[in-house]
Amino acid sequence: MARQLRPRRYPLALDAALPPSAAAPTAFVAGGAGCPPGRAPRNALPVDCAQENGMAIVDVLRDDRAWKQGVRTAVAAAVSFLFAEAFSLPQGYWAVISAVLITQETMGATVQAVRVRLMGTFAGAAIGFLLAMVTPSGEWGTLVALVISTGWLAIFAVRYPSLRIAPMTAAIMLVAAPSHADVVVSAGHRVLEILIGCLIGIGVQLLVFPRRAETLLRSEVAEVLVLLGQVIVAPRDGANAALDGKLDEAFARLDAFGQQAEAERFGREHGGAVDPDRVNHALRHLRIAVSGLHRVWRRALRDGDSHVAAGLRAVGEAIRAYLLELAAEFGHGGPAANSRRVVQAAARLPRVAPPGGSAADDQMVVSYGDALDQAKLALDQLRDAVTGARTPPRPTPGQSRS
Repeated sequence: MARQLRPRRYPLALDAALPPSAAAPTAFVAGGAGCPPGRAPRNALPVDCAQENGMAIVDVLRDDRAWKQGVRTAVAAAVSFLFAEAFSLPQGYWAVISAVLITQETMGATVQAVRVRLMGTFAGAAIGFLLAMVTPSGEWGTLVALVISTGWLAIFAVRYPSLRIAPMTAAIMLVAAPSHADVVVSAGHRVLEILIGCLIGIGVQLLVFPRRAETLLRSEVAEVLVLLGQVIVAPRDGANAALDGKLDEAFARLDAFGQQAEAERFGREHGGAVDPDRVNHALRHLRIAVSGLHRVWRRALRDGDSHVAAGLRAVGEAIRAYLLELAAEFGHGGPAANSRRVVQAAARLPRVAPPGGSAADDQMVVSYGDALDQAKLALDQLRDAVTGARTPPRPTPGQSRS
């Protein structure tokens, strides 16, 4: 008999929209239609996993980023195969494999993949060739060369991930070549064909639905700003914890897109309009300030005067509205942050604490103001992280700031 899962209720938003009979607790049967044993559908609606998986597939096919990447990869595979056939490359499959592996969603990710592919190939080919030359011909000589090359390269690959395919390259060269002379030829062919595949992959990335990592970086910055705006006035600690989890995931993606954007610079001093490292630093600083705003407001709700709590919420809503506007502008390549809106919101703080209020209420208002100052500083840093934003000149010694 199928094991019964613990009854689950619909989400709160659905409870209000569904009739009482539908909103009642519903039990799911593990291992139902399309479900693996012991798993219920991901959502709270009583649909089987087969239907849910079908909807997920449709969502993937509708994803613009997904199908464009599929087209890029298919074109890279086809072009590299036709090139290998046209020039009768002896190991043309390496060109096809390399083109497929290095064709990524953005140019920055493709450059990173090319770098890893070439470094691993050159290192593995060089070590495999050297050991083939110094070890005796035959099965035992190949075994010794294989053990030494793959072992040492794997050791360095742990410390340097760009070498992770080097052991595989050395192993293929030593095992596939029947003699030392063939090792030299095999190494040359493999390096040449992998280089051809990488060049084809880069060309496809430039010509077929080209996408820069900075575009995705801006979108992720917008996502972070939206989440930070929600944190300011999160209604309860549980909701704030859920937002923290989403922020952690968003910052992880931000780190990845930032590295890709750096790779797109190709050594130029300014490869794009956004400095990924400084943007990341500014947003992390802003996250700390926003967490401070949320903590003070929650403390005012719990321990302070209702007038103070309502006033702090009004200021927080103003900051949240500004962060949402900034997210929309930043996501579409608009201007950088302007902390003037934060200063305007902070100007309301003197009116938050009622006359003759307690010292605790006054301290909450002061703490909220300190957190707003930190948010202003972080937004200034975000502005300066965008190339072209005017940074006020540093005053000379003895000159006061205006």
